[in-house]
Amino acid sequence: MGNSAFDLWPEEAIEAIHEASLAVLERVGVQADSPVAREILLGAGCVEGGAGRLRMPRAVVMDAVAACPARFTLVARDASRSIPVDADPGPTFVHNMGGARDIVDPKTGASRRATMADQVRLTRVMHHMANLHSATSLVQPDDVPHLLEPLYSYLVLAHETDKPVGGPGISFPFQAAFLRRMAIAVTGADGSAGRYPVDLAFSPVSPLQLGAEVSEALLATVRAGQVAVEILPCPAAGTTAPGSMAAAVATQNAEVLAGLVLTQAAAPGTPLYYGPRLSSINPRTGMVTSGPPETGVASIAATLLARRYGLACDCYGPTSDSVVVDAQFGYEHMANALLGLAARPRFLSGPGENQSGVGGSVEALVIDDEVLNYAFYALAPRPWDGDALSVDAIVEGLESDFGFLATAHTRKYLRSDFVRPLLSYRGGMGEWAASGRASVVDLASERAAAMIAQPSVGLPDEVLEALCSLIDEAARSIGLAEWPDPRGMLEG
Repeated sequence: MGNSAFDLWPEEAIEAIHEASLAVLERVGVQADSPVAREILLGAGCVEGGAGRLRMPRAVVMDAVAACPARFTLVARDASRSIPVDADPGPTFVHNMGGARDIVDPKTGASRRATMADQVRLTRVMHHMANLHSATSLVQPDDVPHLLEPLYSYLVLAHETDKPVGGPGISFPFQAAFLRRMAIAVTGADGSAGRYPVDLAFSPVSPLQLGAEVSEALLATVRAGQVAVEILPCPAAGTTAPGSMAAAVATQNAEVLAGLVLTQAAAPGTPLYYGPRLSSINPRTGMVTSGPPETGVASIAATLLARRYGLACDCYGPTSDSVVVDAQFGYEHMANALLGLAARPRFLSGPGENQSGVGGSVEALVIDDEVLNYAFYALAPRPWDGDALSVDAIVEGLESDFGFLATAHTRKYLRSDFVRPLLSYRGGMGEWAASGRASVVDLASERAAAMIAQPSVGLPDEVLEALCSLIDEAARSIGLAEWPDPRGMLEG
């Protein structure tokens, strides 16, 4: 694959977007609400602009880009699942959507607030997904104290999978500090030798604002070291970003670069990757939409921009605006999965998503495992060497009384060159009717139930106790008089 995917964003387009982003940062800059962040940025060479904004000269931005490590590793509890992170094209590692509010009924669209029990069930399914390589908090449970939710959720993820665990979204410095300690206890990695126990995501406020609380959480995190960070802006083209796709991508790029400058000014050499979450809107209502192919088209541009800076990209893939898991869910998830994978980013996000990211379900996760199964197959080169393209084998099949299926060559490639379905039904109508299933959602429910019935991966007793004790310590540190026993949150 060349520098552009499907010629959507040729090299000259990526260069033009890069230049536009630098011009925006140099002419207008960012609003930095934290006095500490302002002081750091001014010390790094940024200059006062109008209306309290700080302008970022080109040299400041590019020096910060150059300070980012070219590669590092996100460590899993199972060392064989650890993920090498760099800007090179592929392989792509998939993680789920994160931070949804609700659990969605896949057939009716009815929703309810997510609980910790949901987090357990969702994570257990994610552990068993063949095409999900790392896990993060799919939902934000509503039955634990809001300020402690990221810590409770990390406990569940660490208990339910030995895949790499991505940190939940961070809003406050104390959350980052405790999550860092929890991740070190789970993985044993502490940032030495380029091996990091977790990545924590920080979101600028679109358009081009570095919010005070998030900025100070970011600063506390990177100054303490030991973890990787992701700059994850969430603009919407048409409202918090321009309507032109190229201009919206440029604005998003400027937001990533602004977060990158603050990170490297505070702690040069901090491992960082690029987390674009650009959405579009419904022009008639102004509501955010994520299912149209604009999502995937923007993901390709962001991946190529990240690669220009030597950064790994975590772009969006399967996503939909459908209120239920139906045909619209299927074609939007497949289209955006294929587009998201086209430029071969290091990370692809989205599985489990429904209703534009408002909610998710175990059925959506199981179906997305098959979507990704098909998408990875569709984009993988097929063999055409002398063995795969054997003329002798073709002749043998033509001359055989029993046809091609009788040849060893055909049997070999039926095993190796055909997609192996994880969910899709391949039987006859009679068998389907006898099963009592109405749709693939019923089959996905069955598969999810089988996964949930499996025993949890669990944690060593001493690690489990350390994580629960850290949550207790965090609760006391913010003055809570009572909080749910973390040990009781591990039942699905």
